[in-house]
Formats: sequence, C-alpha cells, structure tokens
Amino acid sequence: MTENRCNTVLVAFCAVPKIMQEYDAAFKSRLQSSFMSAHLRRGVPTQKLMEEMLEINRKKALLLILQDTVRAALSSLPSALSDILLLRFSKGKTFQEIALIQDITIRTAFRRFDKARDDFAAELDRRGLDEKTFAETYLSDPAVSAVCARLSDGEYFTAKSVGE
Repeated sequence: MTENRCNTVLVAFCAVPKIMQEYDAAFKSRLQSSFMSAHLRRGVPTQKLMEEMLEINRKKALLLILQDTVRAALSSLPSALSDILLLRFSKGKTFQEIALIQDITIRTAFRRFDKARDDFAAELDRRGLDEKTFAETYLSDPAVSAVCARLSDGEYFTAKSVGE
C-alpha cells in the first residue's frame, strides 16, 4: 500500500496548481454572481452561495496543506532520492530518462526509486499524512480523486522509449 499511497500523493501534489486554478475560477464565478445578484435571479439564496464559496476556500486550504506537507517530506530526503521522485512524477520521465539524467544505470534508477518511495512514505507518516488520513481528507475531493484515478487507468506508468 505504501507504493500506491506515495504514487497517489505525488500525483495529487503535482496537480495542485491545476486544481487551484479550477477552484479559483469557480470562486470567481460565484463572487461575480454575488455582485450582480445573478444568483438571486436563478433562485439561489445568498446563504447557499456563501456556503459554496467557503467550501471552495476550505478545499483550497487543504490543498495548500498537502502541498506544504509533501514539499517538507521531499526536502527531508537526500536530493538524489527526492530528485528521482520529482523527475518521475512532476516531469513524467521514464526510468531510462532518469538513468540518463542522473548518469546511473536503469537498475540503480529502479532501486533509488523504491528507496525514495519508502523513505518518502516514512516522512509522510511522520508528518501525519498516513494512508487513512490522505484518503479521508483528500480523496473525497472530486478534483483530487479524478486526478488520482489516472493511476488506475493503466496508462500513467506505461513505459516509453527514450526516442519518443
């Protein structure tokens, strides 16, 4: 389960900027609706509109906490290990590409990746982001859940050749 949690947390972490943009757009549309009282013409009470805006801000705050927790966990790892996780998840590099970038063998890239993921999981646990907490706090968010669903579609970790 450590593998899945680390993969899922890192995919969610990398998607935070995009998700935040979506939440900002949703908040802005509600804010504009409140200024023009468009919500009232559509039969949406002001209280409901305000509750929606508060919920959007609550979700954004949780994402910022996730982002901060992941950054802190990554920064506590040796750079060789955190770099391999960032290359894999943030940059979408294959193990072949990682091996070339870090001037190591592909076998070493796989070993470092496994070690990095194990150490990252331990850091997440130490910071209170265990599997249960992550699932309860973040996977209930449809935006995060949709991003993380990519892991189960079979395409996310498909190997590609260096020449692609």
